[in-house]
Amino acid sequence: MWFKNHKHLRQVGDGSDYRGIDLIHIHTNWVRDIFNRVGHDVTSEIYHAVGTRVYPEMTAINEWEIGGVQEPHLDTYSTVEIENQAIEESPSREWTVILYLNGHESFRGGETYFPEMGPTGTIIEPVANEGIVFKGLELKHGVYPVRRGSRFTISMWFSNNRENILTDERTKDFSADHFKLRQNNP
Repeated sequence: MWFKNHKHLRQVGDGSDYRGIDLIHIHTNWVRDIFNRVGHDVTSEIYHAVGTRVYPEMTAINEWEIGGVQEPHLDTYSTVEIENQAIEESPSREWTVILYLNGHESFRGGETYFPEMGPTGTIIEPVANEGIVFKGLELKHGVYPVRRGSRFTISMWFSNNRENILTDERTKDFSADHFKLRQNNP
């Protein structure tokens, strides 16, 4: 409901697949607290599973309207890194998280799929308040078209590079991004 009442903050995505609100544009403390809790849980789970420290790099709350679809891809660099020519020798956006805020009780389609996992691929059915954590840098993944209703998610990317850590800054400047805020506040 908060997202629906703050559509003016939607700056993430180009609208062809989804539109989202970047954490740096969210000033509501209880919403930011949800992001922080998820981020802490995920970093702990990743460390517990593979013994690697990771740092939240980017996070957003998103709406995938009818027709929203994403072809299989790897999560390598953010558009912000590309635009700011901050490309490293190897991509650091290693882990991806998709947390479903609603499930098939309110929309149809929009399943996350991994075409190269298993002999016929793997499809994840969205379940409200559940999510998936995977190596987005290594596993091609996509989203089947949303056919009815809207799919709401929290997306997060985690880096193994501490320099890319998500800032806790807030801004009303829509031209600002995490990269620029980190540069201004090292």
